[in-house]
Amino acid sequence: MEKPDRDYPLNQWYAAAFAGEVARQPLARTICDQQVVLFRTQAGVATALVDRCPHRKAPLSAGQLVGDNIECPFHGMQFAPDGACTRIPSQESIPPAAHIRSFPLVERHGHLWIWMGGQTADPALIPDMHWLTDPAVTAVKGSLALKCNYLLALDNLIDDTHLSFVHRRSIGTPKIAQAPMTVEGGDDWVQFTRWTLDTPPSAFHARAGGFTANVDRWFVSRFVKPATVLIDVGSAPVGTARSGDRSKGINIFSNHTVTPATATTCHYFWHAARNFGLGDEKLSQQIHADMHATFIEDQDIVEVVQRNQDVDPVGLPFLNLAGDAVCLRARRIIANLVAAELARGSSRVA
Repeated sequence: MEKPDRDYPLNQWYAAAFAGEVARQPLARTICDQQVVLFRTQAGVATALVDRCPHRKAPLSAGQLVGDNIECPFHGMQFAPDGACTRIPSQESIPPAAHIRSFPLVERHGHLWIWMGGQTADPALIPDMHWLTDPAVTAVKGSLALKCNYLLALDNLIDDTHLSFVHRRSIGTPKIAQAPMTVEGGDDWVQFTRWTLDTPPSAFHARAGGFTANVDRWFVSRFVKPATVLIDVGSAPVGTARSGDRSKGINIFSNHTVTPATATTCHYFWHAARNFGLGDEKLSQQIHADMHATFIEDQDIVEVVQRNQDVDPVGLPFLNLAGDAVCLRARRIIANLVAAELARGSSRVA
């Protein structure tokens, strides 16, 4: 049944998991208020099915794989990767109602992308993040299960004015919130660019780049529908990078994609590639630790904000500030996608 007050579009691609997370052991995920089970066939093809046996609603993710079929842990019904019921141990006939939904799933850019809607899934709509698996850079990645609405997580990623406060001990510097911002965008994306000039490096950049003096720092953040933020950030010695030559500095290209789970939970996948210290495993471990610690700072604030919003007795609308301009444009893009789907009727297939 359609969720009448949903705040996410369904006819879009969402990151269901990192590709390496899914193997022969069934993996349960809640995506767009639906329970999904992920697994790979014997040939290694990733599969996504409704995580619910039609008989007594048992979770298939608690079952086991029998060849390429998944077996219900309750009464042994088996389902093929296309959702067709192939076996009912207690009877020979298989009624049409025994078949379940299989979701389109595409493996690309190190992620498994799932399509939850009812329209034809077009792989060309998957966000372009080809550089995540580019051998010319060295990358680290991670994920978090956040106890907040996915829009709140997206706001936090798009808005960099919180860096000076939430991340004052990691990636934040005092000048970020006051730095001028250039905004551009289109029907399905919006981007901003900030430069903070002649400023002390953040603690993270000082460690990563070995900076001992002031730097010029850039921050370019691009929202891509439905829920991905691509960030180009770096630091370089004062006066060396603003003209376009970043060779004397450090550059980190990071992807952040958020997948709605329920009204107050979401999945957050992050991936960061760098153009320095290539192949240095010790540096990778340090950067991973630094970034994970930074994102835990984000997790702490968005989860406490969600809890505070949940108990707001008055429910007044948010006060929007100048720094929210990009977040508001991103939210309008999402709201327009949802409104268009609802205007066409239900987009969800049972």
